[in-house]
Amino acid sequence: MRRLLLLIVFSVVLAGCAVPHERGDLSLQKTAASKAEVTTVFKRYRAVRNTAIELLDPKPLSTVESGPVLAIDSGSFEVSQRLAQKQKQDTSPVEVTDVLTPNFTRYPLWFFAVVRDEGLGVNRVQIFEREAASDPWLLVASPETLTDTDVPGVRRGGGGQALTVKPDDKVGMSMSPQQAAKTYAAAIGSPSSAAAGKVANDSFIKQMRATATTNAGLKDVAFAQSWGADDVKYVLRTTDGGALAFVTLLRLDNYTVKDGLTITWPKGSPQEAFLSSGISSSGKLRYFHQVLLYIPPGSGKPRALGQYGGVVSADGQ
Repeated sequence: MRRLLLLIVFSVVLAGCAVPHERGDLSLQKTAASKAEVTTVFKRYRAVRNTAIELLDPKPLSTVESGPVLAIDSGSFEVSQRLAQKQKQDTSPVEVTDVLTPNFTRYPLWFFAVVRDEGLGVNRVQIFEREAASDPWLLVASPETLTDTDVPGVRRGGGGQALTVKPDDKVGMSMSPQQAAKTYAAAIGSPSSAAAGKVANDSFIKQMRATATTNAGLKDVAFAQSWGADDVKYVLRTTDGGALAFVTLLRLDNYTVKDGLTITWPKGSPQEAFLSSGISSSGKLRYFHQVLLYIPPGSGKPRALGQYGGVVSADGQ
């Protein structure tokens, strides 16, 4: 299970970028963001995250993260606690290469950021959201892509603001972002289904199918995997007329064991942490995967450009 590395901002490229600010009448418009304003968000995130690591306690994360990101990272901390492992604080330099915001007329506000970590060879494509003027910015999405992955540029309006796409809008694309999320989830577990023919057979799908095949091959164990898609909230129009959708996939792994047997997990694995006594009857492992889904213009098939995920809970006997 991958662990989210923390953010240290050494340089911020903000030419033509913006962070939304509130006005008293909530009639909001894009305003220029200073380097100090954006840097503060990332520095606060780093400080709180490092405190959580020092305490080996995910509770402080709720002040800088929300939703699936918080669930995934809390799961990571639970694994560390149960296996008596320490998490390493991140002190490697990273660079925020892009910060964009849509135009807003009411809360919540959110902004888009790309954070490059050359040491790991990844970009974290992130969404920070603010529910109200008195609330802090919280990290709500953070899929990772390889640094050499070609991510389409975001289209901007005349004032430089990022343009969004409504989740149910399919204009110029083969399907809407919400349809794409549901179709993609359905395709992962059913290679011969109609849904599978509507999305690209990308590396994430191949990886998840390979994992399911391995689990299904366990002797005297019945394995079933199901997928679902959460409601899509954050979608950006790309310069080619397509869209970038931040999609949360819900994965459930079910195991049923033959009477008289017990299955156990590799030492140090997240599964072993959550189900330390193994499974002698039945068990479930729940995962969240945050996927950056690209929906090309025209008849192009949606495909994942990156993801971030892990075990968030489990039960078994």
